[in-house]
Amino acid sequence: MKLGDCVTLIRGTTYKSSLLSESDGPVLLGLGSIERHGGFKKGAWKHYPGSSSPDIILHPGDLYVSLKDLTQACDLLGAVARVPKYLTEGRLTQDTVKLHFQNNASEQVRQYVYWSLRSPQYRAYCKARGTGTTNMSLSRKDFLDWEIPTKTKGRDTLVQLLELIELKLALNSRLNDHLAEMA
Repeated sequence: MKLGDCVTLIRGTTYKSSLLSESDGPVLLGLGSIERHGGFKKGAWKHYPGSSSPDIILHPGDLYVSLKDLTQACDLLGAVARVPKYLTEGRLTQDTVKLHFQNNASEQVRQYVYWSLRSPQYRAYCKARGTGTTNMSLSRKDFLDWEIPTKTKGRDTLVQLLELIELKLALNSRLNDHLAEMA
């Protein structure tokens, strides 16, 4: 099954930099919020209290992707992130797109798609299809043409293990933050 068979894309938009805030409004979810090769990147976020279409607002568990990269290394090209539970609301920027799942996809399907987009095979796929010389981009068509690996019992088990590992890493990170505050 191709990715485009289960998701559509909602593109982010530009924003007025004069309205940026340190704490008011949804967190801006642009390139700086995605780890190299995928995953959510913790950091000091900017917030946007200005008006935004409800379509570009994200909530915990939503997936978003960078179809651009500012380097030829393509580390962010096609990189996916998932909004963590501790962020109540985020806003797409012009550099990111939201994955809108069709037919009320189950949490297991969402997790399977997420981890397929974190795989080395997918990363190689994106890099091979990147276009541009200075700023790299991945076409919507190429992104949606990604062939999601067929689900198997083994792959489902792997996804469950990856979910548990990511949860443990998040818990350890929160514990470290708490200990740093105490110190």
